[in-house]
Amino acid sequence: MIDMHTENFQWIWGVLSAFSKDISKEDVLKYPLPFADGYTGFWKNPLKLQHPLAEIEITAWDGCFVLFISKDNKQVDLLQESFPFAQDLERYNAELG
Repeated sequence: MIDMHTENFQWIWGVLSAFSKDISKEDVLKYPLPFADGYTGFWKNPLKLQHPLAEIEITAWDGCFVLFISKDNKQVDLLQESFPFAQDLERYNAELG
């Protein structure tokens, strides 16, 4: 097992999903698990969480981006306040669109 406090590692691809405490592991596993590599939904508006029971998804995308999607816009606003270089993904998609 990797000790995250002593090892220097980088996430290249992956999705971390956050669920309400009242959602059971069994309920989570009834649905396909989210994925990063090859998922095209990141680049389409409106953004939506991949897992229908998730509240937040944090995605490592190709080791160069971290994508943050939340049902609660306040969480997105807090992230953007804490990280001033963060970009709004829906706005980014709209500009490309």
